[in-house]
Amino acid sequence: MILIKDTDFEMEQVKEYPFFDLKFPATINTGKSNERTELKVAGYGMTFEECLKQIISKRLNVKENVYSATEYMKAYTEEVNKIGKLVEYIAKTSKTDNPEITEEDD
Repeated sequence: MILIKDTDFEMEQVKEYPFFDLKFPATINTGKSNERTELKVAGYGMTFEECLKQIISKRLNVKENVYSATEYMKAYTEEVNKIGKLVEYIAKTSKTDNPEITEEDD
């Protein structure tokens, strides 16, 4: 099973299928003494690409509210590259932790 995590999302593979459950952190009991952050499911059985779209959309909504088409595409591409680096890091770490994984397994 694959698990991809960052500070603002978690993608967990659904069994051996090429689909993921996507989770985002949410604040529970805002302003109360028992306020906490939990992961809430944003979607079940989503493709990898759909998860990326949701993650990037959420990130861009936090940053700005108004973009030109060029600014949006540039920001979108930057976010894709950040996630790509995260996935590359996870893959390298997995190979280090699991020496039986080879380049052919990728």
